[in-house]
Parts: sequence; structure tokens; C-alpha cells
Amino acid sequence: MKRGVWACGLFSLALLRPALAQPGAVPPDPAPPPTVEPPAPAAVELTEEPPPKKEKPAPEPEPEEPAVQTGKVPPFMGPVKVPAPKLDYPRSSFSFGSYGRVVVASDGRGGEGRDADVVAYGTRIDEGPYAELELRRDDEWKKDLSSRIVTTLAIGGPLFHYDGKFDAKVAVRNLYLEERGIGDKGLSVWAGSRMYRGDDIYLLDFWPLDNLNTVGGGVRFDTRDGKSFAAWHVGLNRADDPFQHQVRPRPAPQNQPGTTDVEILNRPRIISSLKLSHIVPMFDEKGGVKAVLYGEVHRLPSGEREDQPGRLEEVPGDSGTLIGGQVGLFTGEHDTFVNLFFRHGRGLAAYGELATPEGTSPERTVEGATQTLIGLAGNWEMHPFGVVVGGYFRSFREPTPETFNFNNVDEGIFVARPHVFLGDHAGVAVEGSYQAQQRGVLNIATNQPVHAKVWRFGLMPYLSPSGPGVFKRPVLRLIMAFTQRNDDARALYAYDDVFARRKVEQFYGIGAEWWFNSSSYGQ
Repeated sequence: MKRGVWACGLFSLALLRPALAQPGAVPPDPAPPPTVEPPAPAAVELTEEPPPKKEKPAPEPEPEEPAVQTGKVPPFMGPVKVPAPKLDYPRSSFSFGSYGRVVVASDGRGGEGRDADVVAYGTRIDEGPYAELELRRDDEWKKDLSSRIVTTLAIGGPLFHYDGKFDAKVAVRNLYLEERGIGDKGLSVWAGSRMYRGDDIYLLDFWPLDNLNTVGGGVRFDTRDGKSFAAWHVGLNRADDPFQHQVRPRPAPQNQPGTTDVEILNRPRIISSLKLSHIVPMFDEKGGVKAVLYGEVHRLPSGEREDQPGRLEEVPGDSGTLIGGQVGLFTGEHDTFVNLFFRHGRGLAAYGELATPEGTSPERTVEGATQTLIGLAGNWEMHPFGVVVGGYFRSFREPTPETFNFNNVDEGIFVARPHVFLGDHAGVAVEGSYQAQQRGVLNIATNQPVHAKVWRFGLMPYLSPSGPGVFKRPVLRLIMAFTQRNDDARALYAYDDVFARRKVEQFYGIGAEWWFNSSSYGQ
């Protein structure tokens, strides 16, 4: 019996092994051996067991990419908010900015091209070289708290490569510190020396409303939406002129040899200004209407000065006020805008902050001086055309009682410069202007009022790598300008000056102009 059972077991194993030994057969995946129960003592009918089934190995799970790091969001998770990176404070940056122009020109007769304007603020088509170099340091101390230090050096012509003099006219135009966000996000405070001004008339290189050169400080508050602000400032300046400053030699003290300079008169002018601005959004929030109210107060203390050796005279104090405003419309596209300006100054404020009055009233003050100015600036662009315009009218009267005074003047100018953009990097500009001036005296040759008139026509092909646009910079340009003057305009020049004899002036030049990253001309 036992021999029969062992024979059946060996026969069953023999049936299984040939399948594993067949040539070319693929061995099945290893599987755990089946559990075989020991045979019962009774006779058991043995049957052939089927071979074990081939089991496929479970696929290994693919690693999932984190949604926060890559921005991929699994469908079942829905939108996931990606946290902003944490900013480290303080943070600092250093910037360089500049405005500049370089022009060299001939008059077509072998001489130098010259500025041919007769009004105080003429067209800039024949301006000379000038540049500003700005260094700026910005610090962010924490969220909504920052500071800025600005240093601007100005360089005027003529340049060394032109006149051969290793010298330069250099002035400090900005040197101030501004802090923002102390106490409130919209609050800023500054102190130092600064060009303090608003919108300009580009074609005349002129700021008709607010244009102060001041050493002082100020505060400004901007609303949260950035549409409104109020700015106040106070500062000093003292022109190097006997009207404000006089120095005379005096014997050295304690019987010392020689002399020493003594300031007999030293009275800086105090200037305070207030500006309110508000923008009403229009054109889908891209543009709007801008309204500005502006005012200045000027004060000059009394003092004494030496009118004759050893004799001092009292100099009375002086004051003045200025009020003005601006209304503008801008679309927010293609630099399209229009601005209207008005200002009226009396007394000391009728003169520029660095100007010196040449005439006074019988009380030896400038209380009766007046100046009224109306200005216009605008630009419109629709590719491939554009036109920029500018102009002003100014009336000034000194407080002197004389009937005829050369400094009393009524003058005005209007200039238009259409552009045609030739592709993306070239263009042609044509400029036409008319300016007139009437002085408060009679022409000694005709015994009639001096009424100077000037017409000008200019042509300027140019290259603009930054693209088409009236205010795109930098540009390289050729300049051709022709100026015609009437007899009274020529009478404003000295007899031996060629401008006193020639009716038509020519200006042929080549020039470059640029501005970038400048606090003085916008960023």
C-alpha cells in the first residue's frame, strides 16, 4: 500500500517537471509554494494539480509633483492658493538716471548756429548742450516704509571738445532725502536742495505753474487710491546780488594788518508753497481729468546796506503772493493729453525765485509788481501721425512809476510740431512757430512802440530705437531751421551783432536727446 502511494506521488511530480524543462518556455513568476496537507491514512484518489497562475506584479505608484511648487493642481483638489514668497527687509537698490541733449550747428554762413528767440521761453529747436546726471539710492525698510536719496548734477555748455577749455559749468540741481510711509502709507517727508516742479510745456522747455529751486523741506500726503495729493513746502534762497547780499571790506580786528570781508546785507528769501491735485478717472480708468490748485508766499526780511563808503541805508522788507491752477485731460494711451495753466503773482512773487528786481516803488519795495501768465500744452498721436503743441502769454509790470520801462513786457508764443512716424524706428518732424513781444519803450528810430515779431520753420528727420512716439527717447536728429525777424525784433540787438542786420537766420545742426530713470522728468 505504501509503495503505491509513493509511486503515485513520484508520478505526479514527473508530470509537473517536464513543463519547466521544455525548451523556449518562459518560466513563471516565482510564487509561494502551495500548502500541502499530509495525506490521510485512508486510500485517497490522487489527481493532477493545475500549475499555479501567473500573477502580474502591481504597478509601482508614480511620484506626484507637488502642486504648490509647480503650480499644477490635481482636478480633485480644486483651486489652490500659492503663498507669496516671503520678502526680506531691508532691501536696497541703486539707480542711475539722466536727461541730456547735445547739439552742434552752423548758421550756413560760416558762423555758429545761435538761439534766435526774442521771448523769455522760446522754442527748444535751437537749444544748446545740457545734461543732468542722477544717482539715486532706494531703501525699503519694511512693508510700505521706504526712503530715497537723490543727487543730480547738471552740466552746461560749451563742451571741452568744442571750445578747448578744460572746464565745465556744473551745478547741483538735486541733493535731498525723502522718506515715505512713516505714520501712514500715503505720507512722505523730504529735506534738502531740490527742483520742485510739476507739468511742463515740452516744446518751450518751460514749467508754467510751479517751478521752484529751493533749499528746504516739505511734506506730501497721497490718498490710498493715488488720485489725489496735497503737498506743502518751505525753503530759502539768497541770490548773489546786492538786493539780498552785500559784502564790504573792513579793517581786521585788534589792529591786525589787512582787511577782512564783512557781510553788510544778508537776507535770504523765504518761500512757501501749497499744491492740491485731484484726478477724476475716465476712459476705463486709464485716463482722466486733472485739476490742480497752487499758491506761493514769498517773504524778504529788512536789513541795511552800504550805499556810499561809511554810509548805511535801511532796506525795507518785502513780500509777495502767487495763485494759480491747472486743468488737464489725458487718455492714458499714446501720451495723448492737453493742459491749460494759469498763474498770477504780485509783489516779490511776480519775479522768479532767483530773479533780482531792477526797479522798485517809491517806498523802495516791489509791492506793485505783477505778472500774469496763461499757458497751453498738448499732444495727440494716432499711428503713423502725431502732433505736439505749446504756447503761453505773459504780461509783466514793474512797480516803478515811470511811463516808459523796458522791463515792462507783453509777450507770447505758439508752436506746433507735427510728426510722421516712418516705421518703428524713424520719423520726420516739422515745426512752425510765431512769437511776439512788446516792450514798454519806444523805438528810438521810429518813435513807435517796440513790437518784435519772429516766424520760424523747422524740419527734423530723426531715428528712434525705442519705437514710434513723440516722447520716445533716445533720438538722433538732423535740424534745419529758418527764422525771420521784423525790424523791431532786429532792433533788440546791439548794432554790431549780425542779428541786428540779417532778416533771416539759418540753423543747420545735428543733435541727440535722451532721458531715462530721472526724478526730474518722470520715471
